[in-house]
Parts: sequence; structure tokens; C-alpha cells
Amino acid sequence: MFNESEYQTVWLVYLAAATGCWLVWWKLAGLIKWWFIREPLWIIMAVLLFTPTEAEVGAGWQAPAFLIYLLDTILDTGDNQARMLGELSLVMTLAFAAYLFFVGLRALYHHWRKQDAPPTGSDA
Repeated sequence: MFNESEYQTVWLVYLAAATGCWLVWWKLAGLIKWWFIREPLWIIMAVLLFTPTEAEVGAGWQAPAFLIYLLDTILDTGDNQARMLGELSLVMTLAFAAYLFFVGLRALYHHWRKQDAPPTGSDA
């Protein structure tokens, strides 16, 4: 397998590549005009790319959960599909809960900002 420095190097390469993929996805999804479709797509891709999990139960090695799921499903190499789907769904739920919280804060900000704005009109 890998020694510690190779393991960290592989993770750095993966994180750089995943960040590049996410930035391309961000620009492509940015073409969508509706924020309520665009922003959840950003979150879904971020969760899929950046959620690590243990490659084997009890082992200290970690790998991207979505890649483990794909490899186990396509190549039929293990029985980790249910565990990976469980972890991905947990992280996705937490990410969307945080997203809904921030959407609520943004809505409150826009509501208060609209109330504080001076009236515009020609009532001279």
C-alpha cells in the first residue's frame, strides 16, 4: 500500500483536481439564472467531491466516499455501497440544513434592507 507521505501526496493531488472540477461545475451551474436551482447544484457537487470516509472499516486510510461507492458498484469489488450511501446522505442532509439556514438569513437581510430603504417615487 502507501506510506504516509505518498498517502498525503495522493490526497493533495485529489483535492487539487476535485477543486478544479468543482470550480468548472460552479461556472457551468452559474449559467442557470434561478438561484434556487443553481446553489443546491453547487452543494450537491461539493458534497460528492469532498466527503471522505474510511476506505475499510477500522482502517486509518480514508478515501472519497463517492469514489468508493462507484468502484464498489461498477466493479462489484466490495460491500460498502450501503455504508457509503448512508454517509453521503448524512453529509448531504447536514449541508442542506446549513444551506437552508443561510437562505433564511439572506431572506431576512433582504427583507430588513427593503424596509430600511427610502421610498422611491415622485411624491414631491
